[in-house]
Amino acid sequence: MTMSAFVAEELPALLDLLYGAALDGDQWPIFLQGLMKPFDGANGILHFFDIETQTTPLAHPFGLEAEYLIGYQEHFASCNPYPIQSFAKLPFLQVVPATTVLSREEALRTEFYNDWMKPQGISPDHLGCMVHKDIQQMVILAIAPKEKQLERNNDRYIKQFEILAPHIKRAVTLSKVSRVDPIPGGLPAQFSCAAMLISQTRAVKAANPPAESLLREGLFLTVDPLGKLRGRDSDIQSALVAAIDAVFVRRDPFGGPVHCRSFTTGDRVSLIVLKLPMIAMPMALVLVIAQPSNSASRFPEQFTTAEARLADALLNGQSLAEFSEHVGVSINTARKQLAALFAKTGTNRQAALVAWLLQRNS
Repeated sequence: MTMSAFVAEELPALLDLLYGAALDGDQWPIFLQGLMKPFDGANGILHFFDIETQTTPLAHPFGLEAEYLIGYQEHFASCNPYPIQSFAKLPFLQVVPATTVLSREEALRTEFYNDWMKPQGISPDHLGCMVHKDIQQMVILAIAPKEKQLERNNDRYIKQFEILAPHIKRAVTLSKVSRVDPIPGGLPAQFSCAAMLISQTRAVKAANPPAESLLREGLFLTVDPLGKLRGRDSDIQSALVAAIDAVFVRRDPFGGPVHCRSFTTGDRVSLIVLKLPMIAMPMALVLVIAQPSNSASRFPEQFTTAEARLADALLNGQSLAEFSEHVGVSINTARKQLAALFAKTGTNRQAALVAWLLQRNS
């Protein structure tokens, strides 16, 4: 599987499962089972670690055969050299190998590796990411592709994991609300971006503090007298309606991105509409993702300055011809830069490239 195939074919279905799990905790195993295909049969576990009690009251393993689960519960848990407490050292929302916690040399000497990990083909270099942390809880996802697969596809697995990690963070945050109220009356302040729950009629049912501030300012989004979400101008309104229809009418997992620019500050943002399978009524989550003005700092280091400038233009809705005219380069030069971006992101279509860039910057 290529990165472009992952973004175009696997990611939409995974996000659908993920945000379903956010509102119904029983669906976490379904989402995690879905991770096996894009990670070529990987297994793993999602840990919810309670900081006060230093215990893991909730964990969702996936892809593990029953005999290994039983063996872990009966014996190998007691000799696991990867104590969940040690994962507190992991950098937040960064995908890293397990050797960050326990070196490969140390792991290879343990009973746990030789009698439990190795028979399942699990590498000491398997991948982990802290996807949530507050004063009460850490949530860590470990994904362990088969060792030979990991050796061949490590870079692709890391990129896929990096794309998913911010969404898993949001889903965990949203799940804290949904456990209390299956149809939230408000959204958690922990969302770093503006977030709104809307109905099929575009009525705003809930908004977190950043979204409330954004709507009060009315820089590119407003709420009309009937309580419906609207774009500040006709172009934004048309694109917003199309993104919402993609979710509610065409039943796509997500709609957008819708690119906006503040009339007063010039700040650029992208809107994404995500389908949420609610219990009582269809709902969608609208996320407003800021696009920093310094484009080079938010793209991979291997992007040249010119490539980062093109990536920034594509994220903000410019065509290749518009970019060429705006920056004063030939269309052939712009095409060469686009080809370089395809090669560096594992994509082969402009739409897939934009989706990859948007997920990385969300």
